Amino acid sequence: MRIALKRSLWCLFVFWLAVGTTAWAQGQQGDGIWLRNAYYGEFQTFDKCFGHQPGNGQYHHHIHPICLRAQLDDNLVKVNSGRTGVNYREKTAPWKHSPILGWSFDGYPIYGPYGYGEPLNPNSTVRRLKPGFRLRSINQRTTLPNWALAHHPGVSASLAANQAGPEISDTFPLGRYIEDFEFVEGLGDLDQYNGRFAVTPEFPNGTYAYFVTINEDGSPAFPYVIGLQYYGNVTGSNNAAAPAAAQSFFANGAYAQTANSVPQLSSWYTKNSQQEARAVSGFDPSAGAKTTWPVDVPAGGRTSGSVTTPTKADTQSISYTDAAVYITANNLSSYAMGPWFIDGANGGVFPNFPSAQNNRAMIPRVPSAATTKRNTGLGAIGLWVNGVAVFNVLDGSSYSNSARNDIGGGGVRLSSMHVSAASFEGGPTSPGALVAAFPLFGAKLATGTAAADSLNWPFVLAGTTVSIRDAAGMTHSAPISYASPGQVNYRVPESVAPGLATVTLTAGGVSIPGALNVVTSYPNLFQFNGDGLAAGYVVRVRSNGQQLIEAIFQVAGGALTPTAIEVGSTTEQVYLVLFGSGLGNASANPTVSAQIGGSNATVAYAGPQGVFSGLDQYNLLLPSALAGKGKVDIAITSNGKVANLVNVTIK
Repeated sequence: MRIALKRSLWCLFVFWLAVGTTAWAQGQQGDGIWLRNAYYGEFQTFDKCFGHQPGNGQYHHHIHPICLRAQLDDNLVKVNSGRTGVNYREKTAPWKHSPILGWSFDGYPIYGPYGYGEPLNPNSTVRRLKPGFRLRSINQRTTLPNWALAHHPGVSASLAANQAGPEISDTFPLGRYIEDFEFVEGLGDLDQYNGRFAVTPEFPNGTYAYFVTINEDGSPAFPYVIGLQYYGNVTGSNNAAAPAAAQSFFANGAYAQTANSVPQLSSWYTKNSQQEARAVSGFDPSAGAKTTWPVDVPAGGRTSGSVTTPTKADTQSISYTDAAVYITANNLSSYAMGPWFIDGANGGVFPNFPSAQNNRAMIPRVPSAATTKRNTGLGAIGLWVNGVAVFNVLDGSSYSNSARNDIGGGGVRLSSMHVSAASFEGGPTSPGALVAAFPLFGAKLATGTAAADSLNWPFVLAGTTVSIRDAAGMTHSAPISYASPGQVNYRVPESVAPGLATVTLTAGGVSIPGALNVVTSYPNLFQFNGDGLAAGYVVRVRSNGQQLIEAIFQVAGGALTPTAIEVGSTTEQVYLVLFGSGLGNASANPTVSAQIGGSNATVAYAGPQGVFSGLDQYNLLLPSALAGKGKVDIAITSNGKVANLVNVTIK
């Protein structure tokens, strides 16, 4: 049974469419004065856990490891989960003090973002601790902030002409370089090393400690983990075998002695040490996390780093002496890593995958403040408690006056990312699918803003064209439904061949590259909000054939909330009508199954919506047994591919 899409949904539909290196700063490429911020230059390659890896496969975090925070119950709420990972948001007050997330190589702990409002009063209210850094109010990069001078020996605050950075612009915005930030004493709770002396649950007598920093909305706040210098004397390292005299504390999934309350020993995350590490591939996130990788690599796909034999995750062993703690780990987490995406070639998939590093780290047990502070370099500067590496804010690139661009590090250029216009997830797409493109690094995707005024979408809109060169070498023009400088929505032509494809958006004489991985079918479902509320409506079919259409959400006070769906009557059938995109060339005869709240649901119809090209429709008969279930996830599998999870609420 197909239920027609009501014209009132047309407006809604238009709305839907509407690496680290091994060199330190002075040894890296470029002039070495304007050092690029890894959060700016590499964020596109972070997974949902905010981790990624360079070509050598060393998985690490430049910003707070949000999935580890979730494992340690650090004031997070799970919003929803999907093929590309779990979404979290910060809890609202009251908060509890954050746990120890890691240890720096100078021996001081790294806590999450929440601490006592009064540093020496454990009875004071816990709150989010603020860093002392902020963006500078400058239009030209002709001076350095005072805190950064320690990283540029021999360079004065007032720069010579050949030392100046690029003027502030869309391509070179404030925040691109670490020198765009200034430290203001008293502005926040933390010092320029991103720490403070305070009492904590683990150190009731007080300790110096670093705190990862986030903004009020949960986004990372500079300098993210540790500042550009260690507070203490650095005697730890990422490669130090335990001496023969070291006592075993934990190994092979078991403790060698009774529990120890010493934080340097007890804080390490060992719960999942016998679990095999898992990674999700960007080439096919619907396949889920795998214990070996990379997998599902299409012809022409490039990869580096791998795990070909299942490998254990998290901290593997802990031993100690009076002076130090020794940690061994494979540098792989027990939370699912990946997928990773990037602009440009390779179907939009980041080619680097994690590999087992077999780290043997040493953390000093008796830290001391350093008289002369040492710069934190590129590469590991500490260890998270699950054995994954802590990195700082640098990505190995700096501005070059002669090149008038950054040199080194990852590829930062005018480019675009292409995701499903339904789920907004990265991953494969299919012929006929609806895609949304977003700019990276100051790119402008259109010369104006316009939406198609009919169902016959144009090939030129707001000065923009979209060209797709497929794996067979054929070039196709894509019809566009919406175009603006910050977003372009288009439909992949049905004639595009499967395989890795390149996309070129051209506007105002400037061509912006992107990439797609085209497969026969890859379903995506529309959702009303970031919580995954299913986009659709309910049709209640009475025994006399009468059909009643009901909304599954309401808007009150500017907030969208789900409306509970009533099921269970013996005199009517209740259908949930959902919309998606991506059935592709299989849409004429799809094999579709559905589960709602873990129970099988009858799929009365799955296929093209019939009015809007590229839009798929699913009609699901809601089982009466769902009555009283509350919020339930909907899992649709089409032609062997699992769609992104959406949810509804059942009365």
